[in-house]
Amino acid sequence: MAALPITRLVLFKHGVAYIEHRGSYHGERLELNFPREAIDDVLKSLIVLDNGGVVLGMDFETPEDRGVRLGGAGIRLAEQSRLLDLLRDLRGRAVRVTLNGSNKKPESTVEGLLLGVDHEPEMGLRRATLAIYQPETRQVRILPVADVAHLDLLDDQADSDLLYALRAACGEEQRQRATLRLSPGEHDLIVAYITPAPAWRVSYRLLYEEERQDQPASALPPAEVLLQGWGLFDNQLDEDLHQVELTLIAGMPISFRYRLAMPHTPERPLVEDEERTVAGPLFFDSAPPAAPETVVALDELEPSEPARTAHLATRRLEKSVPEGASGDERGALFAYHITHPVSVARGQSAMVPIVSRRLPARRELLYSGAKHPRHPVAALRFNNATGLTLERGPVTVLENGDYAGDSVLPFTRAGDELILPYAVELGIQVTEARRGERRLTRVILEGEYVRIEEHELGITDFELVNTLDRAVVVTLEHQRNRAFELVGPRPPAEERAGFARWRLPCEPHARTRFSVTERRLLSRSESVRGLTGEQLREFLTNRLLDAATVKTLGDVLRLYQQINAAQEKLGQLDLQREEIYKRQQQIRSNLEPLGREGDEGALRQRYVATLNELENRLAALASDETRLRAEIVRLEEQAARRLRG
Repeated sequence: MAALPITRLVLFKHGVAYIEHRGSYHGERLELNFPREAIDDVLKSLIVLDNGGVVLGMDFETPEDRGVRLGGAGIRLAEQSRLLDLLRDLRGRAVRVTLNGSNKKPESTVEGLLLGVDHEPEMGLRRATLAIYQPETRQVRILPVADVAHLDLLDDQADSDLLYALRAACGEEQRQRATLRLSPGEHDLIVAYITPAPAWRVSYRLLYEEERQDQPASALPPAEVLLQGWGLFDNQLDEDLHQVELTLIAGMPISFRYRLAMPHTPERPLVEDEERTVAGPLFFDSAPPAAPETVVALDELEPSEPARTAHLATRRLEKSVPEGASGDERGALFAYHITHPVSVARGQSAMVPIVSRRLPARRELLYSGAKHPRHPVAALRFNNATGLTLERGPVTVLENGDYAGDSVLPFTRAGDELILPYAVELGIQVTEARRGERRLTRVILEGEYVRIEEHELGITDFELVNTLDRAVVVTLEHQRNRAFELVGPRPPAEERAGFARWRLPCEPHARTRFSVTERRLLSRSESVRGLTGEQLREFLTNRLLDAATVKTLGDVLRLYQQINAAQEKLGQLDLQREEIYKRQQQIRSNLEPLGREGDEGALRQRYVATLNELENRLAALASDETRLRAEIVRLEEQAARRLRG
């Protein structure tokens, strides 16, 4: 679109670019060219503003496959032998053939209908002949192709087919043409659209310089870092960018492709006459922060040599590369407006500074076994006070002018805190071990039941070994169990839903031990009958129940023991009764066949006497059962009175 140069370019992170062309134009038709893969996005987003006239519409080529386009032409031209293909496809069309003249023979013409062309494949068109049929004279003229000077098409349809075939065959395969139709006269145009484009990237530099330690810590200014960010982008457009207004957008807008350029004829159902009968009834389914902690500053525990003057000093670099972008909040997005025009040649890439700001910061050692076991990592902690939303990108960290490590800066809104780990401190070794315990907390008497509450403890023991020659402060991060509450050893310096942090001073060549305790309350109910003397002693030892209550429970347990003994006796009575019933049944079966006279009569009397004795024993058992049950009732009432008391 050379007539309208690009004046504004907005690059996004999700693979599109917003492009604005602007300029003056005279005429009624403005030719536009787009990459073929961009036409759907262009048709979806095209905006045309004409300050001097009226936009009447836009025509664009149907983006069919080349084979499909050529297949729709009445004349098909192959890559090779295109003249031969033309002569074949003109069969039956009206033509005028002009033959070359010579000294002996003037130039002549022959008009008629083209019958075709004959040739020998190995000779090409050198010995080919044309056959022309002349209806007026009913003659077929044979003409050597080598003598043909030119061929005129007398058929309008043939001329149209040839023009279409040439356009389809010679069209740029990777380009899509469109024509903007305008009212006559002068125009001041803005043409804007989105198009696929490589995502822009960002990379950061973080310079940290330690202050001199030859003065009291209280007199030192707060440490600072210089954060510099560079935006990287690529010019994959079809023209050079010259003095273009550039904007880089951070965030994640919703974006998608939608096929608009390709013709689509939906398939329609074929409806036929059918018998109007219903097999049965019809059914339609319904359409369904934490407590304050005294913190020892890292600089106070890590004396170092005075910082040397580095060639990459913060002040020098800040002055050399000033901030090159202004920020603009756009709802869920954030725009970096590059403050100076940008020029980038076609096919080239570029870097532009988007942020350069000095920020208060501190260096600290962070340990998290979930992120890096055994050793803490050195990190720089600071707030994003740039006023800009920082897009995610790699960070190169320099300390006192020297490379110190790499990190990744996450997507960060203005005002949010950043912690960038960049190196592992091998001079500090950390081990951690987890163990569990259960501790009784409370015992509550509820009638004949006792509710026992206890804490399940999760204890994590940390041991830090400092092999360095200097004292350091390690920020210890513990991953929280959301089912437990944090109870010790002291309130953390920082706490979030998933972790808690403590700052631990570690002396040189020394071990530092620290334990984190978490707990959750468990509760269960037991019958007082099920308690044991050992449990009562434990309740008394842990001061969960007083001595009087324990004594009363002991008395109740003794009553329950008497009840249990009486119930055991009842069980024994039942066994004795069952045994008597069995003997009685056996005796009665023996009595049935016996007579009443003689020896059988004597035996019958003995059996009857035994039955009488067994009946007496049953009566005695019934009396004992009545006494025992009364005793059990008495003991139960006595135990209940004691428990109520």
